[in-house]
Amino acid sequence: MENSNRRQFLKFTGVTIGGLLAAKVLFVPTKSFAQRDKTIPMLDPKDGTAQAIKYVEDYKKVPAAKGNHCANCSFYAKKEMRNGKEAGTCIIFPGKYVYGNGYCNSWAKKA
Repeated sequence: MENSNRRQFLKFTGVTIGGLLAAKVLFVPTKSFAQRDKTIPMLDPKDGTAQAIKYVEDYKKVPAAKGNHCANCSFYAKKEMRNGKEAGTCIIFPGKYVYGNGYCNSWAKKA
């Protein structure tokens, strides 16, 4: 009889803990995608990766850009306006935003 009480207790405890964990996952409010995007920082031109591929925030300051900039690069996706300028994500810099007027040596023509 002692074994069956222990089994019932363990079964009840397991179901209760599982239910509480599921409730926490399902009912805890999370940030919307728009709210999460606002927490994504802008790329610092002094960042190591940015310096390695010569990222600048204004393509007009780089004669080699020849009119190419992030907004017309295949790695770029526009997201929002930041500091009055278009900003978006770039495959080269995950977790950071770059300005649409930016430029780097990894620029690739949009298909």
